[in-house]
Amino acid sequence: MIENSIWGTIGSLLVTYNYEDEEGLKEFRKGLDKALNESAVQRVIVIVSIPKGVDKKSLSPHFLIYYNGSGDYGLFGGLKDHQLVQELKQSFDALICFGVLNKNLKTTLRQTEIAKKILVNSELTEDTTYALELNSASDSPSEVIQFVVETLQKIDAHEPQL
Repeated sequence: MIENSIWGTIGSLLVTYNYEDEEGLKEFRKGLDKALNESAVQRVIVIVSIPKGVDKKSLSPHFLIYYNGSGDYGLFGGLKDHQLVQELKQSFDALICFGVLNKNLKTTLRQTEIAKKILVNSELTEDTTYALELNSASDSPSEVIQFVVETLQKIDAHEPQL
């Protein structure tokens, strides 16, 4: 690990991922676990956005993952999951968003203190709070994670644009 790189300076990490199917989620978890085992990250929270029609109780539980769907928000857009609300009150060194953030989650995350925000394989955004927008040619979740980590290891954490 390159300690002066962005990846080497992340101690707390917030990750968002869009659920497509169980196999993709398993591959994402394996790739993320591998990357985290070789990192300086000490605290991580993963928010997996699930589409309508997917019962989050049927998904494999994991102590780092919060499954998040449209039913997890109140009438005025407030997050109902009190445990996740408490987690998001803490600050994070980095946010890595894999895919497109849903509107409610994006609004919720605006209230969280995050030092660096990184979009991966997302639509281009006019939100200027994101330091980087990365695009991987691969559709494999584990390969995308590896691409992100390798890219963040190449970028000096003290570069002015970040």
